Amino acid sequence: MTFIQVEFLWLMMTVFVVYWALPRRWMQNVLLVAVSALFYGWVHPWFLILLYGSSVLDYFMGLGMVRWPDRKRIFLLISMTGNLGMLGYFKYVDFFIENFLVVFDAIGLQTSVHTLGVFLPVGISFYTFQTMSYTIDVYRGELQPRRNFLDYVGFVSFFPQLVAGPVERAGNLLRQMEVDRVFSWAAVRSGVALAMWGAFKKVVCADTIAPYVDKVFILKEPSGPLIWAATLGFAIQILADFSGYTDIARGVARMLGFELIENFKHPYLSANPSEFWKRWHVSFSTWIRDYLYIPTGGSRGGFWATTRSTFIAMVLSGLWHGAAWTFILWGAYHAALLTGYRLVTRRIPDAIRNARPAGLPLGEAAAVVIMFGFTLLGWMIFRETRLDRLTLYLSQSPFSASPDEWVATWVMLGVCAFTAAPMVAVLCWERFVQPRLHTSPWYLPIQTTGWAVAALGIFVFYRNVGNDFIYFQF
Repeated sequence: MTFIQVEFLWLMMTVFVVYWALPRRWMQNVLLVAVSALFYGWVHPWFLILLYGSSVLDYFMGLGMVRWPDRKRIFLLISMTGNLGMLGYFKYVDFFIENFLVVFDAIGLQTSVHTLGVFLPVGISFYTFQTMSYTIDVYRGELQPRRNFLDYVGFVSFFPQLVAGPVERAGNLLRQMEVDRVFSWAAVRSGVALAMWGAFKKVVCADTIAPYVDKVFILKEPSGPLIWAATLGFAIQILADFSGYTDIARGVARMLGFELIENFKHPYLSANPSEFWKRWHVSFSTWIRDYLYIPTGGSRGGFWATTRSTFIAMVLSGLWHGAAWTFILWGAYHAALLTGYRLVTRRIPDAIRNARPAGLPLGEAAAVVIMFGFTLLGWMIFRETRLDRLTLYLSQSPFSASPDEWVATWVMLGVCAFTAAPMVAVLCWERFVQPRLHTSPWYLPIQTTGWAVAALGIFVFYRNVGNDFIYFQF
């Protein structure tokens, strides 16, 4: 089941009424666990075996670390082996087999080995990282292991963020599972607004531009202008799609009395690579920072040690996104951007380097435009799954195309403008208008009018057979 199915709307309305009618927190948590099982196992019930298997493993490993503290490293190793082994089998086994077959074929060896056709369970990358963070935090002494399994499994399987994040830490979501939630009409209104805006971005923006992007990327030899226009389209699509999912998740959670982490902070306004990763997929980038980058040395050991840690973290984060060499290349590309930025700026005083040039708006705008150009190249690498195709795109002149291809390019750019316009408008509203009207009597009528416009847009653009959220494949 997905957030944009009609069935989910009916499910959510039913859950909302029953949830707030229950008099005890443990009853609400039982309902959340049951609904999460229904939501996740809607199409493939066997997915639940993996979800609960990971949950039970880390629950008992956490308890074991406290029961036998001298053996907690062993319990951590069992947790890591179980979770990464499960993730590795379902996500990467066919990838490694394919590459071994290529190597064997290149050296002339024949083998009867073939790929297994393993089916990737939705959301496995997200909830394995979430349960591993629990175990690691217990191992570090930053979190006490929980004995209440109901609260714990509610944290792991919480349906709004189960399939595509945010990747929540126990310190935030689990602690909210353990305290009473208080009903608030303000939180409900805010949650409805956030969820509707997320659905609008998914249905009206992402799903509208997706077919145009797909048609360009399957062309045999698209011209340079056309492929770059399609890459711009994909940049809009992936932001609208992924941030749309996150906004729905946060809105639904808020209506139920929970507050999830803000996962996107206008990443395309970043002025440098470091800032981009503080704005894009925040829950994942901070996970990589805290559990991979810092443990491998972080920025504590000088330039070359920091570079090593950066490449390890970013290459593995690229591999996390999918079993393809282009994802690995995408991670390495962003590591190179971060390293290059650090190399260029390391001799600049911190006070100047860390300050945004508010007094130089043209300079800041130029920095944002340049960084967005680097981001677009990264999205081209991310979107294309074949290295030979990627080489073809990069060899094309960005200014040379036939008359028909120029027409197609301008059509693509027109669709980009149409789908990006609502997000730009909302950004301007949030930054320049909302702060002035928030206490005005006109605020609620304007808000409800916005809801009506969003609902109308979703109704008009909704498709019975829509595209899955992009990050479902990760």
